[in-house]
Amino acid sequence: MTTSCAPMVTVIINSYNMRDYIEQCLRSVAMQRTCFEVEAIVCDDCSPDGTQDVIRSLAPSLPDNWTYLLYEKNSGDGGESMGKESTHRARGRYLAILDGDDFWTYDGKLQEQVDFLESHPDFSAVFHHCEVVGKDGRPSGVGYPECPGAEYTFKEFFYCSLPGQLGTSLYRREEYVRAREVFMGMRLYESYPGDRRNAFFTLCNGRVACLPQKWSAYRYVPKGSSSYSSTVRINDAYAKNEVDFGRTIVGYAEHVGSPEAIKCAKLTYYRTLLKWSVGKVHPYRLGETLRKVHSERNWPELLFSPIRWYVVLGLRALRGLRVSM
Repeated sequence: MTTSCAPMVTVIINSYNMRDYIEQCLRSVAMQRTCFEVEAIVCDDCSPDGTQDVIRSLAPSLPDNWTYLLYEKNSGDGGESMGKESTHRARGRYLAILDGDDFWTYDGKLQEQVDFLESHPDFSAVFHHCEVVGKDGRPSGVGYPECPGAEYTFKEFFYCSLPGQLGTSLYRREEYVRAREVFMGMRLYESYPGDRRNAFFTLCNGRVACLPQKWSAYRYVPKGSSSYSSTVRINDAYAKNEVDFGRTIVGYAEHVGSPEAIKCAKLTYYRTLLKWSVGKVHPYRLGETLRKVHSERNWPELLFSPIRWYVVLGLRALRGLRVSM
């Protein structure tokens, strides 16, 4: 490995209550074989389960240029402030993000992704597929709602697929940090999955590649963990957050000025608004929602967006693809 004043890649590793998994995660980053320098910023949001003790015990056996951001008091914001601090400390040309309970399975992952972005300047990020594993780290047989094609698009965003799981990502750092800061400054929601946020503003930055290789493992433990999938509850607050996320991406798309992004954002916003105006959980009134839809020039397309969404996702599910409903 060659060294330079600044690393080529910064890897940000986020953890909270991941004592049993963090070593496998850190070792998978340390094993990367590259022809460039890689730095890592290991973050923990004051885990009460002893995660920080494990990190400290491992630090002497990890690369010297790793930084440890171990909070002595919980941020209280789901790690958002920790994420902001870590990204602003990053020095690499490229940025990879990994949760502390996930891990990489291929030692050439970073090299392959950097090679791709170096030779494709019109792409803002590159992802790859992942293996979903259980608590024991073994494949669970569960699929992940990743992009079915070689390139992620606004169409795929509307259908709730993702370019890849968070741990499969490699971004152009300066573009990512700038977009994240603007997006979070416009945020109207309290809490929503960061991978959906990242997917949208990354598409606004440029093209997004999806490689078919499974070079990482995503640990999916639906019960008894601190992950979003384990703790989420479908109620009025959840519905309002989803709608407010839609409002946020509309505002961000209009800020960027991309017609394609604006169309996608409005389709997403009105689909969720219509969804939460009917059914058991409906904090919004259907009549008022219909009036809002009708005020838009392309209101017929917006009105039927939920039907289109369910039909396409239903057909994908019948084909055996993992979808996110």
